[in-house]
Amino acid sequence: MKSIAFFPFAASAFVLLFAGCQAAGPSSSAGRAQITQQVGQYPPPPAGVRRVRVGVPPFQLDTRQGAVEGMNIVAADQATTLLLNTGRFSVIERAQLEQLLKEQELEGIVKWDEMAQMGEVRGVDYLLIGRVTSFRVMASQSTSNFGIGRTQIPFGGALGAFDYKNRNAQIDVECGIDLRLVDPTTGEIVAANFSEYTRTDSIRGFNVQVLGVSTGADAQLDLQEGDEGRILRLAIDDTLYKMLPAIDNYLISRGQSSE
Repeated sequence: MKSIAFFPFAASAFVLLFAGCQAAGPSSSAGRAQITQQVGQYPPPPAGVRRVRVGVPPFQLDTRQGAVEGMNIVAADQATTLLLNTGRFSVIERAQLEQLLKEQELEGIVKWDEMAQMGEVRGVDYLLIGRVTSFRVMASQSTSNFGIGRTQIPFGGALGAFDYKNRNAQIDVECGIDLRLVDPTTGEIVAANFSEYTRTDSIRGFNVQVLGVSTGADAQLDLQEGDEGRILRLAIDDTLYKMLPAIDNYLISRGQSSE
């Protein structure tokens, strides 16, 4: 959406301009319900395919692209919930999976670029190996100036100081996710996909709490602890949804019997 320059419009013209700005385009504020209404909703599994057991280790993180410590656990927990929602998996609780790997001396089984070692993990058919490839939450400079003050942006922009306390202020979200469903006994990648989730919406629309602007060079916005999970959930959901056709084809080809 293009930036809007402010001129002394008549009151009625201003109201029309504001309404048009709010309604235009897919990246305008849609409200929390519209952003998340499809999250965790998937087509039913094919008939005759039973649930398989999957474990979700902590995700790998690309800290050069905005991912931060602790996000690996949050992402794994979000993926666990979404896997259950697909109706195709029985998910091993993360702490239980870690204990199983420890007991079998398989803690090093998971590496992003390869299976460090292959072997049967008791109680687990597959592992979902995930990676957070990017994570950024920025003050939006591509939409209207609503939510922007008149002073200099602290991190060097020209539009004005971002009012992060204004729940209607627009933010840009970027979150990259890679997922691989792997058979640990063979190292075979059953299905894989990725998402470069991007969206511009209001702080209220994402249902997050912005605490301020980070001091780093990229001037990302600091979110309240736990709010990263809301954004990770959106990107993981998008990736998982794209993987389901390949997962279904694989399970059917393996001749999984009905429960």
